[in-house]
Amino acid sequence: MTKRAGRKDRVVASVPRQAQGPVDDSGKRDVIFFVADQGMKAMISAFLGRKEIHHKLGCGPFDFDGRRDIKLARHKDSELPLRAGELLQPWRGEYRRAIVVQDHAYDNPLPPDEIRKRIGEQLEDHWPQYAVVVIEPELENWFWSDHTEVIKKALVWRPRRGDERTPRQVLEEAGLWARGEDKPDDPKGAVEFLHGMKYIGDMSNGIFRRFAEQVPSVRRCTDASFQHLMATLADWFPASGTNTTTSTTSMTERAQ
Repeated sequence: MTKRAGRKDRVVASVPRQAQGPVDDSGKRDVIFFVADQGMKAMISAFLGRKEIHHKLGCGPFDFDGRRDIKLARHKDSELPLRAGELLQPWRGEYRRAIVVQDHAYDNPLPPDEIRKRIGEQLEDHWPQYAVVVIEPELENWFWSDHTEVIKKALVWRPRRGDERTPRQVLEEAGLWARGEDKPDDPKGAVEFLHGMKYIGDMSNGIFRRFAEQVPSVRRCTDASFQHLMATLADWFPASGTNTTTSTTSMTERAQ
């Protein structure tokens, strides 16, 4: 995987605003999540299924049922920039807002800004409010953080006898996590390495579910796409309980 430079300096696209004023379609559910794989579904479902998280995000409550409100795009990430609007059509009458989430790590990817632009053009005439979240490079980037004990539980950590190193320390010594960096440069490769070295006992989507169920805070998350998603929800569902339309702002700034 190509090394990504300037991770800490990236600015995330702002949330598009089509609706002028509150979105109030009686009888519709609040938001549909259209995600590219089962791992995303597991993590978002477990995370937003925790009612206290809504308060920690600084937003008011909103209706959410992970089994109902997250739809799986049964297509490759590369197809979403071409067909996301079409694939979401069946649920236009059921939901007020739409969020599309996909990885950037696929064969010959478009630039992230171009992916957001192309999907946005498909949604803007049909959804009063929407967001397009592109994870660079992939979902595992949401997983790696400084919540060491949560990560160990999520990975089903199995260190060798007498080995008291943390997952990060193992990866640093293997040259897979640069000292001083917030994330491994290849977050999925880091998980695969630990599995291959028998440090972890699970490579299923349960890793994402367990992490999302236990992570205590989102304020220390440095991933720009995750900040974008969380700031979008806080903007759409403000703590006052009144949906308002605001001027577009850097999602990195809004999440701080």
